[in-house]
Amino acid sequence: MSQNYIALDFGSGKISAVLSVYDENTGTSRVRHAAVETCPSVSACYVLDFDKTVRALNNLFARMNEYVSFTPTVVVGLRGDFLSFRRSGGFQPISGKDQIITDKDVRAALDNSVPANLDENLEVVDLLPQSFTVDGKTGVQNPVGLTGNCLDAETFISMGLKTHLTNLNRVMSAAGCEDFEAVPTVLALCDTLLKPEEKQNNVLLLDIGAANSSAALYHKGLLEGAWELPFGADIIVQEVADVLQNDLPTTRQLLKDYSYGDDEIMDDVLDDAAVKLLKTIKKELLQSLCFIKYPPSQAVVCGGGAEINVKNAAKSVLNLRRARLAAHDDLIADSEDLLAPVYTSALSLVLYSQRHGTAYEEAPSAKAAGFFDRMLSKLGLN
Repeated sequence: MSQNYIALDFGSGKISAVLSVYDENTGTSRVRHAAVETCPSVSACYVLDFDKTVRALNNLFARMNEYVSFTPTVVVGLRGDFLSFRRSGGFQPISGKDQIITDKDVRAALDNSVPANLDENLEVVDLLPQSFTVDGKTGVQNPVGLTGNCLDAETFISMGLKTHLTNLNRVMSAAGCEDFEAVPTVLALCDTLLKPEEKQNNVLLLDIGAANSSAALYHKGLLEGAWELPFGADIIVQEVADVLQNDLPTTRQLLKDYSYGDDEIMDDVLDDAAVKLLKTIKKELLQSLCFIKYPPSQAVVCGGGAEINVKNAAKSVLNLRRARLAAHDDLIADSEDLLAPVYTSALSLVLYSQRHGTAYEEAPSAKAAGFFDRMLSKLGLN
């Protein structure tokens, strides 16, 4: 049996889409088509013009339609600084004669990790179970079936401002897509691009967009922090434009046509511009206690703005042992162009949805049971 997946990645003034077909019998995924729709009416997942965004989505769906043989699963990546993240934990006492931990107990522990005093303007959009503890024993992977007096669940919660989530839901609905899945893009990138050994050794993921970027930090296999940053590779474009005394459109076209290594002087200009970008990122991350407590030793850099000069700047500015560029260049695809860096986020969203699935529902009050069922599915607990 096969299933179509369409992933939408809202970027800076554009929406990228990828169509992939997943074969459940072989467990393989084939990328069939990808497209980018220029859309100045979006900036990350901020909708700046309702009608223009709907038209852009309609155009993308129309371009995908000829490649789709049956109803696809649509997954949307959430990004933008209307998102916030936090570590949390939930506790659940185990009742019953034999005190055997059940799925219901796990659901309750996860549910209890959501802060009771959560700001009424925020909505939980993803809850990532990280680890379980049974009667003081840490590192439990699957507590169901074990006996104990109490169960603790350590979680990583992603939250978003309701107004912006509602706007996104409305434009998707107006474009004829009322049933879609959603996940913070940075989580999908972490899940699909980071190696298990990297997550054990203080790795920082950097997703560099044009006007927006994302970051996430792992320590000993656990996600310690994530950040949505309102700046990106446009800082490099502006810096190069200032040095060359060009306007921004001319500079963008120049950089689009330029390959790093072709000219030593131009490379120096790009290196200095990348350092400025990474210093801006570092300044932002240093405001977070977890970044100071667990300084990264390595970085994985991805996104449309991820170039060699950015990787090198990350290594030097953040004082890292190593840094690497990451992309999905090992997937099966109908064309190599479909695996270009501009589609890295959308490809990660497709892979993440195929592995886990995480549906977005507009009304928080209607979320409870199904929401935590999906959290259990991520762990294979139901």
